[in-house]
Amino acid sequence: MSEKDELVGCEAFLMTISEYLDDELEDKIRMQFEKHLTYCCSARAMLHTVEQTIVLHQQAGGEELPEVVHVRLREFIEQNVKGEDQDEE
Repeated sequence: MSEKDELVGCEAFLMTISEYLDDELEDKIRMQFEKHLTYCCSARAMLHTVEQTIVLHQQAGGEELPEVVHVRLREFIEQNVKGEDQDEE
């Protein structure tokens, strides 16, 4: 069973967010993803932030962001997800 088969907590949510936005998730995983959104305000905030980032990026002409921006964004999200997962326990 893959990690995505057990969509539990924000860490797994984060691992699938790109596929969700690209409509590439299997139906079962998409349903788990959307169920997670119903009860997790942190996940809803992350999804909204990613969606808004995509919109802003598209409005800016779609220029490629420097690698350091990608790294810092990923680190920020991972730190916040780990903090939220600990709060849920």
